[in-house]
Amino acid sequence: MNVMFILLLFLATVFEFLQSSNVVAKTPIPPLSGDATELPSTNLTLQYVAVGRGTQNYTCASSGSLPVQQGAVATLFDATWLAYHDESTLNAIPPRAVYIPFLPYRFDVTLPFIVLGHHFFDSIGTPTFDLYSVNKTLYGRKTSDIKAPAAANKGPAGTGAVDWLQLTAKPGYESNGVSLAYRVVTAGGEPFNCTIAGIMIVQYAAEYWFYD
Repeated sequence: MNVMFILLLFLATVFEFLQSSNVVAKTPIPPLSGDATELPSTNLTLQYVAVGRGTQNYTCASSGSLPVQQGAVATLFDATWLAYHDESTLNAIPPRAVYIPFLPYRFDVTLPFIVLGHHFFDSIGTPTFDLYSVNKTLYGRKTSDIKAPAAANKGPAGTGAVDWLQLTAKPGYESNGVSLAYRVVTAGGEPFNCTIAGIMIVQYAAEYWFYD
């Protein structure tokens, strides 16, 4: 039996069990990295938690040049209920989801969660979170950045996990219903060495926590 099918079946089974059980909800908080420096906390109200699965995208000017970040594309799966009921199960998903085949904007039925929206960068490099299923949008700017834990999953390319981030609403943009987001529990996404000129696409997964 296909390993990915087994994983998906396991995740679906866990999710269905938790929904039907009497697990008591508690107010969730984003996980800590365990390093000396953590992302700043917030007094805002948690709105949504999502598992993001997609790609981090880079360009290479030539062989041997440093890769330049060009943004990311991801589908955001609504994991809010799971965050309130079983954070440990939630935190176990990105390191596994990063190995599930991904096609941008066509990943809507691969995990046992509904799609909350999509993440992408606009034409001038603004990280955008279009939570279209709930009619909310965040145009973000990075306000804090820490390295992923050393034990974070390195992803299929084996290059390492991208940083954990805090993003706040970008001035001059009209965010709606979300004013802050965290990217945590990252898996994969770090670039590898440039060997030719062109675009580099690296698979990644992460948790996104949205506040207002």
